[in-house]
Amino acid sequence: MESKSQIGTLILIGTGLIVLLVLVVLFLAVFYQTYVMKMKRKEAELLLKTSLESEKQERKRIAADIHDGVSGDLNAIRNFLSVLYKTETSAEKRALYDDIKTGVEAAIENTRLVSYKLMPPLLETSGFLVALRDYFTRLNSKTTANFSITTTEDNVHLSNEISYELFRVVQELTTNMIKYGKIKTCEIKVVAVEQEYQIVIKDDGIPFNFKEMYTVSKGTGLKNISSRLKVIDAIFKQNEPILGNEFVISVKK
Repeated sequence: MESKSQIGTLILIGTGLIVLLVLVVLFLAVFYQTYVMKMKRKEAELLLKTSLESEKQERKRIAADIHDGVSGDLNAIRNFLSVLYKTETSAEKRALYDDIKTGVEAAIENTRLVSYKLMPPLLETSGFLVALRDYFTRLNSKTTANFSITTTEDNVHLSNEISYELFRVVQELTTNMIKYGKIKTCEIKVVAVEQEYQIVIKDDGIPFNFKEMYTVSKGTGLKNISSRLKVIDAIFKQNEPILGNEFVISVKK
């Protein structure tokens, strides 16, 4: 009987050890899987951040090339046409020079616009608020919609990286408002709340659900917005106003 009791005890101990070993193996497997997923997530975030930074630097380079190269050449052509115009006595040729000069000036304005869209010069020199006000002034002069900005802060202290990504998000949203939303007004409020800034974007256009559109959209606009907000650790929320759309972006100071 004693032998049977010892055998039973050994069986229980062996079973316990096997169960413990299985639990340890399962724990290690889960831990390893979690670690691998965490590393993959960090790698994906790093690749995203690197990609956006590369895009920013490329935009900056192309904008500088356009401003310093193409715009400079077009201005030289315009000045040369002015000299020819003053020395020309033929009314027919003067009219031709006027037409060419008008075309060159339109090309100069277009290159300035392209350069600005690639990299707003005020963004790095004067900050987010000044660049945003300048952007809205340009939109108001070229569209029938009215864009405005109000703020409780005289100056918003954000890094160049965060300012750039936020500006691109606002730019993408306002482009969609004009193109698809049929808006008449858009107001942005920048408010300081404790340790963060809140950018509230409200329009009176056609309502749409950001999350639903994000899942079905084949374009890159909404995905770019999500990626840019993710890389600066911003929180994005959509409210449901009575009229139009309202988005709130929260970012740490």
